[in-house]
Amino acid sequence: MKKWIATATCLLLLSATSAIAAWQEIGSNEQSTVSLDISTLKRDGDRAQMMSMLDFIKPGMDPKTKEPIRSIIGLNEYLCEKAQYRPIEYKVFSGNKGEGKVVADVKSPDSPFEAITSGSWAAGVYSIACRAK
Repeated sequence: MKKWIATATCLLLLSATSAIAAWQEIGSNEQSTVSLDISTLKRDGDRAQMMSMLDFIKPGMDPKTKEPIRSIIGLNEYLCEKAQYRPIEYKVFSGNKGEGKVVADVKSPDSPFEAITSGSWAAGVYSIACRAK
């Protein structure tokens, strides 16, 4: 679960944005639901960026503050040809769907790219962000 939360924490963005975003659910499992805001998709050659939200069914816990984590909203960048991604910025929330207290607000524009694991939340968002133009 800690690895899942750490991976998930590499997801996502702004509190005010969650209220106005047009979230579309793209998948779920027993742990979480993944949604994205297709209106935020930006493509530049092989790169794509899009906001997504991870909404936990069972709350996690912030490792630093020990506060509950129920959702993460963020902006990730994808290298479409290499099937890699990295977080640009994300916010972690105490409530579901980007509501409640902001537990963490992280900006990481220089984070390294990571391989996308098949079946992960990142794979779902990648498949939409990087599909044929």
